[in-house]
Amino acid sequence: MTRFPLEITEKNYVTFPFFKNDKLLSDSPLCGMSIKAAGSMRFRWNETNENRDKFLKALCEQNGLKALPVELIHSKIVYDIKEGNEADGRQGDGMITCLKEYLPVVTVADCMPVYLYESESGLFGVVHSGWKGTGIIGEAINLAEKNYGVRAENFSVVLGPHIRKCCYIVNQERADYFAENFSPDCVEKLEEGGSCSAGGRGLAVNWNSGSGKLYRLSLEKANLAVLKKAGVPDENIAVCSDCTCCNEKLGSNRRETAEFSARFPNASSDQLSKSFTVQAAFCGWIK
Repeated sequence: MTRFPLEITEKNYVTFPFFKNDKLLSDSPLCGMSIKAAGSMRFRWNETNENRDKFLKALCEQNGLKALPVELIHSKIVYDIKEGNEADGRQGDGMITCLKEYLPVVTVADCMPVYLYESESGLFGVVHSGWKGTGIIGEAINLAEKNYGVRAENFSVVLGPHIRKCCYIVNQERADYFAENFSPDCVEKLEEGGSCSAGGRGLAVNWNSGSGKLYRLSLEKANLAVLKKAGVPDENIAVCSDCTCCNEKLGSNRRETAEFSARFPNASSDQLSKSFTVQAAFCGWIK
């Protein structure tokens, strides 16, 4: 398994490659994600986001591609793109395709973007794996096996930047759900006096925790358990080591919402829902 930190440059997005047999794949699509400096990439079919439109237009024109969006709903729904319009107007959390002219795009903000590539068929894609949708990468691989006859052991998968256990504190119910459905080692009891580290600032972002016992949750370990069950070899998996909540160059639902709430304690739910930087996670044949 390969682990890597992000290399953030003057660009308003980052890219990183796929690996197979612990070796970098050079002739393959790239994984990518916008960073905080790019602004919010929030997407709804009934909304207009000029900032997102500008960002994706520039990225696609540079590479001769067409962006494929989908409105996220924290599900395990994955679309197989064969004509280019399968996800139009629809809700879901992932896309796969063999068509090099397209750039599948999902949105993330602490949730994990998971990228996949099968070198023999050329199939590639990206899924949004939030806590409710953990397991969606398994659904994407199953869909690819069914529709294209590919094998799980030939997939390369990248677990992208997401909120890591240093900052992801959850309650007993959610901890039990992950321990039972994925892997017992993806949760651990919160140490006495522990909190979200948020870059060493000890930011109190323990919402959704309630008043009972608290735990640290590793989305990495949960998704690795899904990949192991699916049959993807460790040597074909790469994991980004950056935490979106700690790295202030990245957007973070928990960090930015907590900061906004501290500044505006009477903020409405609608204001809070727009107070953090949603990032665009994409996969395709980009330079």
